[in-house]
Amino acid sequence: MNPKNGENIRCCWLIGGSLTMGTGIWAMHFIGMLAYYLPVLLAYNLPIVILSWLAVVIASGIAFYSLHRGFAQRFSLLIPGILMGSGIRSKHYIGRAAMRVPAEMHHNYWIVALSVFVAIISKLMRKSDVRLDEIHFKGHGGMRVGSTPVRLGG
Repeated sequence: MNPKNGENIRCCWLIGGSLTMGTGIWAMHFIGMLAYYLPVLLAYNLPIVILSWLAVVIASGIAFYSLHRGFAQRFSLLIPGILMGSGIRSKHYIGRAAMRVPAEMHHNYWIVALSVFVAIISKLMRKSDVRLDEIHFKGHGGMRVGSTPVRLGG
């Protein structure tokens, strides 16, 4: 077998795996965002939504690549875990930036930091199915939405 063919096959698997895992993670989290009820009309900015999808696909690709390169043996999955946790949180907050609501959104940055920490720790523990709903809703718990003040008479 030609060595170049082997590299091409590995590259195809890396891209395919990154797209599959990233899209699965993105879809699950975006469905969670769609379930978030606000008593106002809610829309999403499509280019920013696509950017949120790209963030988690790229994070998946980097994590897979680092595993392929042997970082798992050297750092006990530290680098891939940090990358995946950070990618998922990036996806979440980029996706939240895509929200278009006639209201003001305020974030409690301590809760945002806690949600990032929980996401990274869960990935480091290699338990991707452990309480992802908890991670997602910790992030939502850091956001408060209030009505935009209306100016009357001028």
